[in-house]
Amino acid sequence: MAPIRFGLIGAGRWGQVYIRTLRQLGGRARLTHVATSRPRQVRPLAPTAALTADWRRVVRGPCEAVIIATPPRLHAPMLEACLAAGKPCLVEKPLCLDVPTAQRLQRRAEASRVPVLVDHIHLFHPGYEALKAALRRWREPIRRIVAEGLGWGVFRRDTPALWDWGCHDVSLCLDLVGQNPSAVGALAGPRSPRGEPELVSLRLDFPGGSCAWIQAGGLSAQERRTVSVFTDTRVYLLDEWARKPLSVSRADFPRRYVLRRPDALAPRPLPVGSRQPPLTNAVRYFIDGLRGGDRSRFGLGLAVEVVRVLARCEDALRGGGA
Repeated sequence: MAPIRFGLIGAGRWGQVYIRTLRQLGGRARLTHVATSRPRQVRPLAPTAALTADWRRVVRGPCEAVIIATPPRLHAPMLEACLAAGKPCLVEKPLCLDVPTAQRLQRRAEASRVPVLVDHIHLFHPGYEALKAALRRWREPIRRIVAEGLGWGVFRRDTPALWDWGCHDVSLCLDLVGQNPSAVGALAGPRSPRGEPELVSLRLDFPGGSCAWIQAGGLSAQERRTVSVFTDTRVYLLDEWARKPLSVSRADFPRRYVLRRPDALAPRPLPVGSRQPPLTNAVRYFIDGLRGGDRSRFGLGLAVEVVRVLARCEDALRGGGA
């Protein structure tokens, strides 16, 4: 089967990771066109691709699918152009930065029936896929989620930390619970010179009593990407940077205050399949979907809800947190 010809819009730091990922996929994908303002940096990475400063030439070109790896404020016109041209599109997160734009993009994507996948990348971590499988196997409702996505930068002038960092953990929580929150709260940490929070703490309350607590941002001396999931009888820990990223402990969560001093958690590693990087898994999933495979993660439903939750959190920050 011939490789899918890809065009890439945006070849900054993350766009260059896409270039290397496509190159590693060998015969499944070929990068043919790149829109970039940095041709000298990109040429050694993509020596056979046609380079242009005009992203519209990529959309109009002979590529079969397009990756959009630009700042989110630029996503809407690029995605709309891809939909009009009938070009399947893999879009970086977040989809955009406001709810009306997200809803408009969703309507146009549904009307065009052009395949679109938003790369909420941590949904493609093999440890997360194993966590979802374990939760399905035991069929216990989720009581609490505690998520941490922290590091030292990247510091972006074009995207606030709430949208750049919080987007990851909000997508995980919405996907895990399978519902949209009935209430949100948000606290702002230290602020950047532009007055935007560099750290945020978010609380998502879901119908039925589930609750998620998120700490995210790029102002931490220690890089952490962890998700703790509490059910009635188990505690799962996904630590994306650990050698064995997923573990489970037995714990009687409803009786924790009756017991007062519960037994210490005894983590047991759970098997994780592929150890491929999440971006490799995401691009492979996109390619497989275009070739007739699973498309359950395609579409803009989750991406729109992530934008909606982040907008509510932004309103909460302006209103004092409630």
